[in-house]
Amino acid sequence: MNEERTTKIWEDYQHSRAYLDTMKLSTKLPAFVKYFEGEQWAPATEKTKGMPRPVVNIIKMICRNKKSAILSTPVKIVYKAENSTANVDKFNKFAGYIQKELGQERLDKDAIDDGVKKGTYVYHYYWDSEAIGKEGTKEGATRCEILEPLNTLFANPCERDEQKQKWIIIVSREDVDSVKAKADKGVDIDAIRGDESDSNYHTKEQEGGELVTVLTRYFRKNGEVYFEKGIRNLMINEARPLAPDIEGAMAALGLEEDAPNNNLPDNHEEEPLISDRVKAPYYPIVVGNYEKREGSIYGLGEVEGLIPNQKSINFNLAMALLNAQENAWGKYIVHPKALRGQKITNAPGQVLTDYSETMGGIKRMTEQGMSNAPLTLVETLTQLTRAVTGSSEVMSGEVLGSNMSGAAIAQLQSQAQQPIEDLKDSFWLAKEKQGKILAQFFKLYYEQKEFSYTEEVPQIDLKGNHIVDEQGNTVTKEKETVDIFNSTEYQNVEFSVVVEATSGTNASAAGDISALDTLYSKGAISLKTYLRVYPDDALSNKNELIRLVEEEEQGKINQLTKELELSKQQLGEALELLTAQKETVDNAMALMNENSMLKAALLKLRSEATTKINKGNEQIALANQKIQEVTNDATEFASVIAQNLR
Repeated sequence: MNEERTTKIWEDYQHSRAYLDTMKLSTKLPAFVKYFEGEQWAPATEKTKGMPRPVVNIIKMICRNKKSAILSTPVKIVYKAENSTANVDKFNKFAGYIQKELGQERLDKDAIDDGVKKGTYVYHYYWDSEAIGKEGTKEGATRCEILEPLNTLFANPCERDEQKQKWIIIVSREDVDSVKAKADKGVDIDAIRGDESDSNYHTKEQEGGELVTVLTRYFRKNGEVYFEKGIRNLMINEARPLAPDIEGAMAALGLEEDAPNNNLPDNHEEEPLISDRVKAPYYPIVVGNYEKREGSIYGLGEVEGLIPNQKSINFNLAMALLNAQENAWGKYIVHPKALRGQKITNAPGQVLTDYSETMGGIKRMTEQGMSNAPLTLVETLTQLTRAVTGSSEVMSGEVLGSNMSGAAIAQLQSQAQQPIEDLKDSFWLAKEKQGKILAQFFKLYYEQKEFSYTEEVPQIDLKGNHIVDEQGNTVTKEKETVDIFNSTEYQNVEFSVVVEATSGTNASAAGDISALDTLYSKGAISLKTYLRVYPDDALSNKNELIRLVEEEEQGKINQLTKELELSKQQLGEALELLTAQKETVDNAMALMNENSMLKAALLKLRSEATTKINKGNEQIALANQKIQEVTNDATEFASVIAQNLR
């Protein structure tokens, strides 16, 4: 049974290769890569061995422009769930963390590079148990690789939807020792031997190494994705589910782990044997087309339609160069006796002596001038090629040296890229499929997984208030938050995947810079915000500038904090002085009040004393008057007595 299944998987592989040969893809795709890389001339023949071989690689230029245009607008995968209490925001943050971890942005660039050259790009997501990341219940991490289209084979290559395939086979060349180490128990590892590569690219393998062609087949049973691995004459890994609970899946099928899988059910409609185990419904493969090829899952690339034009451009340039090469130094008609051993070198100022009897034995042949027709044809053909492929000078920025504003330049580029919108849409559809595959891996493998994300938070002063800059904008700083992701929270949540593109003018930083300059000059944004949003490719030391601005802001905050502390100290001292002065004033006021009371009492006493003095004076006056009267009476009495005595 093992030999029969191995033969079947190898037969499926051979049938798929035959389809690629019939479609001529097995020879076309390697040729596309060669033309892109500049290998654009066939081996020299007897007639062409002396012909120049110039290469003006418009294929690479156009492919790079198209790739840049497709990737010009950053996009992100966003998960949405209706009527669910699950924390979708955490799910999105975790998705962003994982995509950064596996380098999704770099993979997208490699994928589009394959797309523009070969017409098809293939993502393969898998669980790498040896990958090192933050701690979680399961060791390892999700990883992704870009597959060669010729090494990705389908049960029905006429069906464009990879999820509708009966099976998908991935072809890889792997080290023999590594294959032996990963083989199931009971497999005859001595039968695993190196073989010759049958790659259509005729890739040279390093001598001394021993590689073997390994076939990995994904297929479904009971609506769940399984995979198996085999070589030409042996199964290396028997069928097992993509979901990590291998023991439960094998038990459900009546098998033991690593046992020969001879009883694998063939009925696709059979009900799952256990229902409480998380299953993987999607193939972990995403197939994208640069442009659709009629009736095939393999797409059309940019190179395929450019090769005839590229050949014509190179050939016409070669003809012009050959003409210049043959006529560069000119030709002479010389009489047999005219030179007498002299050599014509065409050196500046060379003097030749004519020894012929007629004195006309050396003369230069009149030659026809070089025609400009080949160069004119090359220029015309180049311009037409760029026009029909949507790779004009406006889009590549070659005519942007005028005094146009940044907004006008960006608008021109945006209009020039309208024909590329369909190509972007195709890429974004592939991103949506990526989102479904990633969500599947999140639910299957990540339990108690630690992850981190960065968010902008406002800076707070000592009183708990938001710190603002000179323009009144809240000053923020990046804060890294660590969280825990639990897949069990999302097992019963159905997500819809949306690919969101950033707003703004496409494919040009000029419009972004112009808008930022305007906002900053009007004080609508701070310098820190200006630098953070500034296009990365337009500023070589952006991160360093942001760091310096943050240090300067922190320095200002520290200075303000010190000034605030000093002000608080001075205010405290002023309050103490004011309190002391208030006590003095209060004492003075009390003394003044007492003085007022004393003054009033003195005035009263003075008034009373004055009254009494006046009254006493009156009494004294009366007494004096009486004394005077008595004195007078006494004097008069004495006088009377004296008279009487005489």
